Amino acid sequence: MNNFPLFFIHIPKTAGSSFRVAAEQYFGSDVTYFDYGKGSKETHPDIVKYEYELKDRYLAAKCIKSSAKLLSGHVIYPKYAPFFQPKSVVTFVRDPAQQVRSHFEHFSRLHGYKGSFKDFIKENRFANMQSKALNGVWADAIGFIGITERYNESIALFNQYYGTDIKVLDINKNTAKPSGAYTFSEDEITLIREMNSQDFAFYDYALKRFDVHKNLLNKGLPLVRFGEMNLAPKDKGKQLNMWGCCYEQEEALEADILLDDEVVDQLKLSDYRAQGAERNMHRSGFVGKVYRYPATFEKGQIVKVREKQTQLIMFKDVVS
Repeated sequence: MNNFPLFFIHIPKTAGSSFRVAAEQYFGSDVTYFDYGKGSKETHPDIVKYEYELKDRYLAAKCIKSSAKLLSGHVIYPKYAPFFQPKSVVTFVRDPAQQVRSHFEHFSRLHGYKGSFKDFIKENRFANMQSKALNGVWADAIGFIGITERYNESIALFNQYYGTDIKVLDINKNTAKPSGAYTFSEDEITLIREMNSQDFAFYDYALKRFDVHKNLLNKGLPLVRFGEMNLAPKDKGKQLNMWGCCYEQEEALEADILLDDEVVDQLKLSDYRAQGAERNMHRSGFVGKVYRYPATFEKGQIVKVREKQTQLIMFKDVVS
């Protein structure tokens, strides 16, 4: 699978500027395209012409695909989703409380925001910015999710996975801010959590995913990707609806079914899933499986799905 061009979703105040500049230095400015809006001097002329003037995103994307190594911008995933395989989509996420405060400082300093910090927190346009930017694709399908708080480690992992040699840069910081993390009152953190619950959940997920990604690559094992799909309430505890794949192989993932840690069955994640096909994910969307628990499974028993190559536990459930 060809990884390039990459689509870097630059979520504000997540160290994205450092990554963007370092990536531009690595790939070269002639093959780095930016989309920071019609009025931005950084936005590439092809994007200004086709996306903002002629309003033909297909032609804008055609230019990007034929000429660029990297597309970067303060855009959400769905904007260019039809034109990129998810493996080529990269981003960084940050502790949501730190991201919100940093964004407030940036917006106040450079965009003339006059409200208080609590006013800022309460505005829906600034809430859940990280999860909103990545909406529309299964989380584990995204090629790479770096962690701002583990920036150097993230760059090393990115280079390992994509075979690049991007350098660590540290730019676009608030020089007026004392070193260290922002601190908050109890009222502030309560309000931030209330307004950004989706971002907190996504950040927790991203931290776990980062460690899985790193551990598999460091062991020379395939990077398997997986996730649960929707189940009707009546089916919970009675079956699993899942997807899974490895971008670096054409074969479907195979897994063992464990019941109370004993192997009792096996499956192959090779059934069609429309969303996987629509997002150009992998294997034309043939990455899913519904596993209905046999009548021999008893209430309270623990069901696990263990991927065969990596021995990774992908799913865990309790029979109801």
